Amino acid sequence: MDKGKVNKGKKLTRLVSVRNEYKNGGIQDTSLAVLEELVQCGICLERMCEPRMLPCQHTFCLACLKTIISAKLLYLKYGTKLAVNTAVKTYSCPVCKAEFSLKKGLESLDDLSKNFHVETLLKLLEGEQVVTSPQVKAIDYRCVKCQTISEYQEHVCQHCVQIFCSICWIDHLSELDSNLSQLTQQIEESKLRLSHKSQNFSNRCDQLVETIKESIEQKIANIRESEKNVLLEVKAIKEQGNVLHDMITCRVEAVKGKIQDIINDKKQNKNKISNYMNIHRETAKLFEEIYHYGEARIVYDAERIRIDQDKEGIYFDLTEKDQTKGENVENPYENVASMVKHYKSRSFVPRLLWSKCPRPGGVGVAPWDHNKIYVAATDTKNILILDRAKFKLLGRINHPEMLCPINLAFSKKYSEIFVTDKWKHCVHVFSNTGDYMRKFDNLQLKSPDGIAIGQNDEVFVCDTGNNRIVVIDSESGKLLSTIGKGELHIPTSVAIHGEKLIVADVGNNRVKIFNRDGVLLKEIGSFGRNKGEFRSAEVVAVDCLGFILVGDAGNARIQVFQPDGKLVTIFGSKEGFAWISGIHVTSSLDIICTDSRSRSLRIF
Repeated sequence: MDKGKVNKGKKLTRLVSVRNEYKNGGIQDTSLAVLEELVQCGICLERMCEPRMLPCQHTFCLACLKTIISAKLLYLKYGTKLAVNTAVKTYSCPVCKAEFSLKKGLESLDDLSKNFHVETLLKLLEGEQVVTSPQVKAIDYRCVKCQTISEYQEHVCQHCVQIFCSICWIDHLSELDSNLSQLTQQIEESKLRLSHKSQNFSNRCDQLVETIKESIEQKIANIRESEKNVLLEVKAIKEQGNVLHDMITCRVEAVKGKIQDIINDKKQNKNKISNYMNIHRETAKLFEEIYHYGEARIVYDAERIRIDQDKEGIYFDLTEKDQTKGENVENPYENVASMVKHYKSRSFVPRLLWSKCPRPGGVGVAPWDHNKIYVAATDTKNILILDRAKFKLLGRINHPEMLCPINLAFSKKYSEIFVTDKWKHCVHVFSNTGDYMRKFDNLQLKSPDGIAIGQNDEVFVCDTGNNRIVVIDSESGKLLSTIGKGELHIPTSVAIHGEKLIVADVGNNRVKIFNRDGVLLKEIGSFGRNKGEFRSAEVVAVDCLGFILVGDAGNARIQVFQPDGKLVTIFGSKEGFAWISGIHVTSSLDIICTDSRSRSLRIF
């Protein structure tokens, strides 16, 4: 017997055993739920019937496709009659919006390829007869198409793991051949995506060359200035040391003179004992000063080009024992101190983990509906809408113009959603119902990333490729001002609290705080792995009291700072972060964060 047929028969045997386990109660509910999800139609949300696969590889019921496309082709004529719109030659996939041809109208759907994997799963779940392998003793073998019974296996398909008779086998091979013709379109789409990525990569490299040149020149000038200042500081310290040395030397000579006077005094009077005790005390004090002279070490910080005198002392770190774990904080909103206790007392164990999020970027909660979570899904070119309470997918927002949604923000005043597009170098605007409103593409943005809405409904966008923050009128798209030019290097995230702008400055491994006029008020952090240091401070968020949450992506952790920049707490190592790509803090202090590398979403 053909060895290939035997192997395919073994696969059928395993599938049958899975079905039998399900019938006997052997398969857990979670496994059944996974199988049900695989065979669920994305249109009717029921088990698929006659599953047909679109060129984009998404599969739906044939009847469902015909229903929604029939509705698209029909239109009202003369106000009362329905007619077929023959001008419509294409339709888009309900999931990814990829267009496919309708040259034959509805008849084009009958030419779509069948999804044989889904058909096999449906038959297993519905308990239909599946023929076992040749090693299993069986009376007959039945063709899956025409149900013709044979005493031996004529043909077993390696692709869909089904048995066919000789006649149906020829038709089945023709169906498989028709699938190959669709690969050309898929390859072209992949080629276009590769072209966009290549152009984006080339632009980043060119920008990096210019940035390196500018930064080196600026660093040389800054180093020369720092050298001048630090040498003056060393000179001043040296002069202070010389002065102190001369003073101690003078006191040594004075004490020696006093001792000699006491020795030369031969009189036996009552003051001699008192003078003897006084000179001993003065000598002991002098010895102590001489002992400690020059003890403090002058420390030079080469990275920051600065010096400091390292004196003896006790230094405290934020260790686990310093945290107020388990302390009950009744009202964290009362003041800064109560909010500090709140963050320190939290265990930061995620109460929800979604590990199948398609490469998420920014995340946020709509101000008009606090039960909806919006996630920028960069790979699938859309915005996912999740039910926060039940945590189920409610829908998607997409448009053919949107190529790489990376971050999002909400206008409460106009109930609009603003989305930055990294590949299109623009900002898209959608209504709260998902309708496409307009886009801002005349600002010469380069790889825009982070975005936030101000108190006056102006839009703040991290123009990452141009190393600046641009302020845009939310209605007209007119450029109002720029912030941080010359101060920022690769800004990737921005958050607003009152009159302050908190910016994640990735290139400088810092978080910078500006006022609305663009004046730099404060910097937090530096490069490193220690507490308060960053390795790619990718995203920032701010809570209602101004506490700053920083997604320290390179160190796979989140650091929480007070409004004045003092570190409060750190979490992340036990939560298994890979690369934090989005953070949002709700009004109830829930922390929602996305991870682009592990493709996950967590709620703390």
